[in-house]
Parts: sequence; structure tokens; C-alpha cells
Amino acid sequence: MALYRALFVAGFRRQATYRLALLSGLGTNVFFGIVRTALFLALYRQRGEVGGLDQADALTYVWVLQALFGVIWASWIWELPDSVRSGDFVAELTRPGDPFGRLLAFDLGRATNLALLRSTLPLVGAALLLDLRLPTTAGGWALTLVSFALAAVVGFEVRFLLGAAAFWTPDYRGVFSLVFPPLWLLSGFLIPVELFPGALRTVAEASPLTAMLTAPVRVVTGADVGGALTAQLVWCVLLLAACRAVMGLAQRRLVVHGG
Repeated sequence: MALYRALFVAGFRRQATYRLALLSGLGTNVFFGIVRTALFLALYRQRGEVGGLDQADALTYVWVLQALFGVIWASWIWELPDSVRSGDFVAELTRPGDPFGRLLAFDLGRATNLALLRSTLPLVGAALLLDLRLPTTAGGWALTLVSFALAAVVGFEVRFLLGAAAFWTPDYRGVFSLVFPPLWLLSGFLIPVELFPGALRTVAEASPLTAMLTAPVRVVTGADVGGALTAQLVWCVLLLAACRAVMGLAQRRLVVHGG
């Protein structure tokens, strides 16, 4: 465990060195948060509820999404596939500890830094200026932190599976380009899944992508907290098994080609 704690701290410290990226990320979060807030304020001007969401729900969705986006779709998403393509990933297999566990610990350290420094400020600022539906008890905030942590783990697992395409094809950026639009849609990044038509909402709710953005919003607003956390935990476990299987296949392939 000491190894993984050290990697977590190293990831946190590494991300802390990117001060300019932090400032630009904060600016980006605030800008798009304001744009999306204006859109929803216009939508709710003539109606009290849309798709089961009132204005407070929608605005909370906007700012929780802005808080989580940089953590879930991290800016270092290309590091794994790039290291596979360059051959640097082979070094990971020779270091002590479990390769996947090391990557996860380091990634969560970086994600925690983003959550504390880039995610918190816009959300707090929005809460002071807008009518958001945030937890009102210590227990509610504790469950929110658990949900955010699970979202970060699921986000890492999804990015790992996408990056693993580099083990089998050098054109992994093309794969990313193909899958990103549906991923963004089904995760609720573009609009809340509650506004999807019936069939599309069913598909989105049944996918692991809901665990990354939609579930945390539901925990924050108090809508189906138990169901949202359960879905996140289940997808954490299932995606972990998938990542382990892919890692095993990739290692066998590396052994064959390294003969």
C-alpha cells in the first residue's frame, strides 16, 4: 500500500506543477458554465419543469458537470496510448507492484488535484450566485465525495480501455475520434439524459457512462442516491474486470512480439 500511496502523492504533486494549465482550465470551466447556464435559464423562462428536471436541477447539472469534466476526461488521456506506441510502456511491466494499480493510483492523485483546485472554485462560485440544489447535510456531502471518487475511478477505467486500443493499432487517435461523440452524448455531457427520448435514454442508463457524470449529479441533487451509487459501484467492478482482462491480453501480446 505504501507504493500506491506514494504514487498517489506523486500524481497530485505532478499535476500541481501545471499552474498555467490550472488557470486556463478554470477559465474554460467558468466560460462554458456561464454559456450553458444562460441556455438553461432561457429554456426555463416559460416553463417550470423539463423532462422531470426543474431549473435548480438543471443548473446543478451544469456546474457539477463543469466540476467533473476535467477529472473524467482528463487532459492526459493520450499518455497511455502514446507510451504504448513509443515502447515506453514496457518499463511499467518491469517495475514493482501491479502495473494497472500503479497507473490507477497515479491517475487518482492527479484527478484529486484537479478536483480540489480546478473543480471546487467554479462550483462554489456558482452556488453563491445561483439557486443550485446541493446537499444540506454532512451525510449528503459525504455521499457526494464518494460518488465523485467512484466517477473518477470509472473515468480512469474507460480511458484505459480506450487507450488500450494502442496495443493493437497505431491509429488509436482515429478510434478515439469515432467513439468520443457517442461517449459524450451517452454520458450526459451534452444534455442531461433525462431529456433523451425513451429508447436513447434506456441505452444511456444501461451504459457505464452514466456512472461518470449523470450519477454524481443525481447524488448531489438527492435524486435516487442509492440507485446512483449502486450503479457506480457495479460499473467500477465490471470495468475493473474488463481492464484486467485487456491488460492480460496486452501483456501476452507484448511477450510474443518481444520474443
